[in-house]
Amino acid sequence: MAGPAGGRARPSRWWTPVRILLATAMLVGTLGLVTKGPCAVDSGSRWFSEKPVAGGASYARLCASELPQEYATTGLAERVAPWSEAGGRWPVNAVTLPVGALQHATAAVVHTLARSDVDARAARDATEVERDRSVRREAVAYTGLVAVGSLLLLLLALVALARSALSTNATRPWPSWSRPVASLMPLAASPLIALLIGVGWDLVGVALVAWGLAAWTAGRARLAGLVLGVAVLAAWWPVVVLLVLGATALLRHGAAAGRLLGSATLTVAVGGVVAFAVTAGDAVTEPVRRWLDHEGGVGSLWAVLAELGVDVSSTVVVPIVIGLWAFAVSVTFLYAARSGDVSQTARYAFVLLAALLLVGTTYAPGYALWLLPLAVLAHPVWRDLLWWQAAEVFLVVATWWHLGDVTKPAGDTADVVYVVAIALHVVATVWLAARMQRSAAGRGVPASEQPNVVDQLGR
Repeated sequence: MAGPAGGRARPSRWWTPVRILLATAMLVGTLGLVTKGPCAVDSGSRWFSEKPVAGGASYARLCASELPQEYATTGLAERVAPWSEAGGRWPVNAVTLPVGALQHATAAVVHTLARSDVDARAARDATEVERDRSVRREAVAYTGLVAVGSLLLLLLALVALARSALSTNATRPWPSWSRPVASLMPLAASPLIALLIGVGWDLVGVALVAWGLAAWTAGRARLAGLVLGVAVLAAWWPVVVLLVLGATALLRHGAAAGRLLGSATLTVAVGGVVAFAVTAGDAVTEPVRRWLDHEGGVGSLWAVLAELGVDVSSTVVVPIVIGLWAFAVSVTFLYAARSGDVSQTARYAFVLLAALLLVGTTYAPGYALWLLPLAVLAHPVWRDLLWWQAAEVFLVVATWWHLGDVTKPAGDTADVVYVVAIALHVVATVWLAARMQRSAAGRGVPASEQPNVVDQLGR
């Protein structure tokens, strides 16, 4: 699996390239679920307290997850729909429309399996419900279901990408030198997936983007636009992939680009209208407001300034961020449209999304998963990807330690570990983008550096 097949290699009819890919992804995902096991003991007590022991050791044990609190503190345990005010009993769970639908559906499965008496809970004080051990046990089950469901979505997306990778379609949005199926192995075996599975809903967006790119490669532009449109409704970042894909295809594949953008625009428009109607606009405006909110941002360059004692108000930060975003989007769109090279879509999308995230007000741990599929498709080189992921893993751990006051010194002294982790993350991301540019300029990567999984991988 780590190099070309030797002279004594014997092909297996069962272990096809796609099955090896899926088995690897399942193994990595299962490893991630197993590492979350200690967090789930005692009704997930480590998930329900920011600092259950001195120094916030729960963060040091990597037990941070938004899912258990999401179930217990937003009314999902009482079958309250997301975006519902519930008479002020619970805070409004303002999430995007697709994620809210998945939350409600997953909670309904948990209620059915646990035979929850939601009516009895509704008659009790909300604080008592939140602290009830049965609710916390259900929250653990809810977290597990979301994690397993996210893994299944990722597996299906890998199958779709693997099948499309074997085609010779001229609209493939990754480099032509990239070996089919083998190039996806760094995604299936990513340590980021093992670390961040069960932490949030980020893998849903990753899977939708992968499906969209697979549909585009298969020549189904309208379906690709539909899937990427749903991805945009679930999380804002897939709009970067959609924008870059449309730009690179504009000159040489204008008709396909029109079908792609038309289908995506219609999907987003219909979904936006439904979101406004169902949620009074919260599903659209609240996530954007939270992302632009400078207060409480973590993992970003602005967080470094705050850590060093430089206080910059939101009225200054937000306009700067919006201006930098507009500049980055404009330059990338013009450059991608001028190149007309669809095979460089993943690289352009990675560079643009990385730029937006680097100058953004926050860089939450799950954001690394957004960049992962684009990095793998654009530059499937084990060494470079592992170095970049090592920096991302360090940032995730350092962020959790910082939030749990594990590495934060007493007083107003800066958290050196946290600051160094952010700096390494920035350097590693810029370095990976430079490596992508170098490989594109050299029209490929030497075969010795390319990933391999059995001989020729289905060629």
